[in-house]
Amino acid sequence: MKVGITFNLKRSETELDEFDRPITIEAIKSALEARGHKVKLYEATSPLLFYSLTIDKPQFVFNIAEGKYGAYREAFVPAILDELRIPYTGSSVLSLAISMDKVMTKEVLMFHGIPTPKFKVFKVIDSIEIGDLNYPVIVKPIFEGSSIGITSKSICVSDAELKEAIEKAFKKFKRPVMVEEFIEGTEITVGVMGNFPPQVLPPMEIDFSTLSRRELRASPYIQTYKFKTEYSDRANYYLPARLPEHVLQKITEIVKNAFIALRNRDVARFDLRVDKNYNPYVLEVNPLPGLDPEHSDLPRIYKLMGKTYEDLINDILQIAVERHRVETKLSFNHE
Repeated sequence: MKVGITFNLKRSETELDEFDRPITIEAIKSALEARGHKVKLYEATSPLLFYSLTIDKPQFVFNIAEGKYGAYREAFVPAILDELRIPYTGSSVLSLAISMDKVMTKEVLMFHGIPTPKFKVFKVIDSIEIGDLNYPVIVKPIFEGSSIGITSKSICVSDAELKEAIEKAFKKFKRPVMVEEFIEGTEITVGVMGNFPPQVLPPMEIDFSTLSRRELRASPYIQTYKFKTEYSDRANYYLPARLPEHVLQKITEIVKNAFIALRNRDVARFDLRVDKNYNPYVLEVNPLPGLDPEHSDLPRIYKLMGKTYEDLINDILQIAVERHRVETKLSFNHE
């Protein structure tokens, strides 16, 4: 099959850069070519993107493009592909836009009865009133992924710390921020593959205890941006997570329901925390999960399952192809 890869190329190590490293793009290309596909690359920032896709008309696109501008930038390339009627891997424009907005995501989850920490949105800093939230809390930029904006200072235990964290977030991102109750407990990430129905992969536990003291000060048992980009490989990972079987089953059911509620497709990854009473809470969803072969969680989950990176990439493509066939047959693809 003639497959295109749409992507944003990472050219620097700046924090605001969510784009993919050349090694990731090449790894995806190699994985697809290993199964006989003819692959062509399309950089999303190219002014010729629309023209190139129109002329080449790939049969399918493997989309990992994050987009560059705007709060809902992840939906940019899928919108172009929809306009050109080129099928692609991953979630629809609607789903990507919802999932990019942490507040909208939580509102959808809450509507469907899916547990997520209580939160409050701050648009100004005139007064710090957390209402019915309880300390500790964590400050998060609403429209960022990949733990961008999350540091050791994001967790606050007082009004003074919270005010400082909110001010820094306002200054850096120039957008409203979300303050969320911090769930002390076990960090879990869960992959989902498929559609009819979606298949939830075994929950993976992230154990920070093997980090050095310096690393723990920078990433106090949470996935900060620094953790993800510098020393995630020094943590321990357990698949399945070291939790009672009934808790693992509960996590699986929660994640499956969240995937459906958010209208995710093909593949996604969910971050959760489980408190001391074994109550799981969904923190965030990533419908465009990282596929860096060295650092990303979904490839790590596949590896712990005894599967290869090549398996992962081609499973995603095959799942998307099968979903597109069903949608086409049912005239269902209206998003």
